[in-house]
Amino acid sequence: MKKLLTGLLFLCAGLFHFEKSYAVGLHPATDSLKSDQLIIVVTDNWNSIRATLYCVEKIKGKWLIQFSFPAVVGSKGIAVDKIEGDMKCPAGIFHLGPAFGYADKNQAIWIRLPYIRASDTLICVDDGASRYYNQLINSDSLPADWHSHEDMHLKDDEYKWGVFVQYNFQPVKKGNGSCIFLHIWVKDSEGTAGCTAMEEKNLLKLLRWIQSKKNPLLVQYPKSVYKKIATDYNLPDL
Repeated sequence: MKKLLTGLLFLCAGLFHFEKSYAVGLHPATDSLKSDQLIIVVTDNWNSIRATLYCVEKIKGKWLIQFSFPAVVGSKGIAVDKIEGDMKCPAGIFHLGPAFGYADKNQAIWIRLPYIRASDTLICVDDGASRYYNQLINSDSLPADWHSHEDMHLKDDEYKWGVFVQYNFQPVKKGNGSCIFLHIWVKDSEGTAGCTAMEEKNLLKLLRWIQSKKNPLLVQYPKSVYKKIATDYNLPDL
């Protein structure tokens, strides 16, 4: 089971993540992101919980905004130096997948990312001392070496649909944060524990649009920093 999950969860290995020297450490190159779909999340500043999410696609060599909608980020904003439990979203550029949800796989065939059903035994390990830190695993098939985790099948609808964000992922650094998702929000005025959340109808729209073959990436920054990223990487003005 572990081997099966690992192979399914981590098909799209790797991530882009710019540390605190984001303005200095970038190495611009034309089309260097090698993606045809971007989910761009921008906030007014580092501490804001409210954001706007743009779904952008490259068509005939040009980035075109397909649609946008409101979102929320961490209850303490976003950060390039995120740590476990800081209630902040990670800033950076990250690969995405797999998708997950409460529905059986045969009810989610319309999703064009690898998909995992969030069963009662699916968890995400947030214990930095565990060998499974920042991994989605079936808790009934592995020896428990963790003391904390997130249940992926909740009593509410927050994880009814979602996407795993490959932050702090291959390689994983203990304590740098874990279990970051795109998921359904509680309400538009409430931040998350570190994820990016949105209304269910908008998340479903995103899931119907996103395709693994187009190497979708999440780009997440305050507006002022995004402008620098956009210039360096020839991304669209928002």
